[in-house]
Amino acid sequence: MSSMQKSFFLICFLGVSGWGMGQDSLSLQSLKPITYHFDITHEQLVGAGADFLKKVIAKAQFTLLGDYPESKSSSEFTAALLPLLDRAEYKTMALGIGVPSARILGSITKEPTTVVAKLYNWNNTYAFLENEKTILPMPDMKSVADAQFVQKAGALEWNIIGFGNESWNNLPWLIDQLYEKLPQELQEKQRSLYEDCKSRLKKLYAKRNGDLLLFAEAVANSKSIQNFLKGVSEKSTENSAIVAAFHNSIKNCRFYARKQFFEKNKWRVDEEKRLLRQELERVDFDIHQDKLLVKWDMNFLSRGFQPYAFYGVGNTLSEIAEYNGSTSLHIGIVPRYQLKNGEVQDLMNEENTMTHRFASLMQAAKKDEWTVIDLRKMIQHSHYTPLKYLLDEPIQDLIKRYDLIVIPAVEKEARLNYNN
Repeated sequence: MSSMQKSFFLICFLGVSGWGMGQDSLSLQSLKPITYHFDITHEQLVGAGADFLKKVIAKAQFTLLGDYPESKSSSEFTAALLPLLDRAEYKTMALGIGVPSARILGSITKEPTTVVAKLYNWNNTYAFLENEKTILPMPDMKSVADAQFVQKAGALEWNIIGFGNESWNNLPWLIDQLYEKLPQELQEKQRSLYEDCKSRLKKLYAKRNGDLLLFAEAVANSKSIQNFLKGVSEKSTENSAIVAAFHNSIKNCRFYARKQFFEKNKWRVDEEKRLLRQELERVDFDIHQDKLLVKWDMNFLSRGFQPYAFYGVGNTLSEIAEYNGSTSLHIGIVPRYQLKNGEVQDLMNEENTMTHRFASLMQAAKKDEWTVIDLRKMIQHSHYTPLKYLLDEPIQDLIKRYDLIVIPAVEKEARLNYNN
């Protein structure tokens, strides 16, 4: 090849690459072959999108459902998805919540019809006010819809495990759990210290006023709290796990309050992998052949790098599935339409949202139906010639980390499972 030919080739290559990186050629027409729609009717998925989801789920060893905070839609989708997963021989669900919280969820699902009521009582018992706002103990179990997908898992006799950190809003419940698990004679010996510990925590919550660092330091330096934790930690392996979760919750709170986000996320992803292994082994999960549903924040369940620049649980499970000769299915749920104050809002118009960043995909959404887009089909035709899709940077990153994007119909406000 002559130097002139090389120069011409380089100019053409850079020109095409620059255009592909700077623009997005996606249109509704180009998305149509990889887009499916479905409904959720009577807690069941129906339609072409439902048939598509059945097929892809059945082929995967691990299904990772990445959602977003306080979403009624994602919980309703999970409840409707569980029977499909169950028929595909899934029997274990991992949630990004604390180990003690997940274990209590697993316990109460033994009587599935009582789950909603028990979580209602839990929320009412441990809720508190901060700056005139009601704070519920476990962020991922606030709504009726949240309780209902847990109830469905119980009805199907699934295992539920946790691999995340306990919320720093849930510490009084952890203290109660530690006390209740003591033998009767030890409860009598620890009663005074237990009551001091509860009283101290109540006062700290009452005057927290959003100052998480002051709160975390006060908890860590409280003699009554630390003496109680030390006194009960060696009484059972279960108590040891709860005490460890308590300490980790405060550690996480300190990182967050100090804005040490690199340290926080590095520590977090290492802990999540350790806890996931620990809890899977506890329920006799065979990592080589058993199937697993994982549900948590979308940012944490991707393959490859997370947005926070670490290889998380999602990447680990992706590698394990391939090692086992199988696959993992990574699903991200991204809303477009949201009902707020009686009006439907289009989040594509709001900057600093995932919806706005992924606008070229979100255009396929419908207000009255759910949408699923098969991102896997975009890899080949955006990286190899002949190019079918010329994608902007956020979409290029997305298709490397996720297999499917699910866009709910209009997102409605979740009803709190709480007497407010």
